[in-house]
Amino acid sequence: MNDIEKKLEYEALQEFIRLIDAGGSLGERVKKVVDEELTPRQREMVKLYYIHQVNMPQIALQLGVSPSSVSRTIMRGRRRIRKYLKYNGRAFSQSISD
Repeated sequence: MNDIEKKLEYEALQEFIRLIDAGGSLGERVKKVVDEELTPRQREMVKLYYIHQVNMPQIALQLGVSPSSVSRTIMRGRRRIRKYLKYNGRAFSQSISD
């Protein structure tokens, strides 16, 4: 994945996560996806990084783990979300339009 693709993925996931905090019907459905697909630790780090825009070294310091652990955990969370969207996106988009 090149730098442009990484940036686009970051921005898309950031917007996706923002929907969780927005509430409402769509926000509730997106929140359900994240709650079901991410571990509690992944969810915590993904929200800190994407919503609250805390950098990885600060997350590591706050949670008492190494920055590389934060990076790996966020990466795994992104993979889980991407996998869900890839394989369950059709069902998710249909549930939104219901």
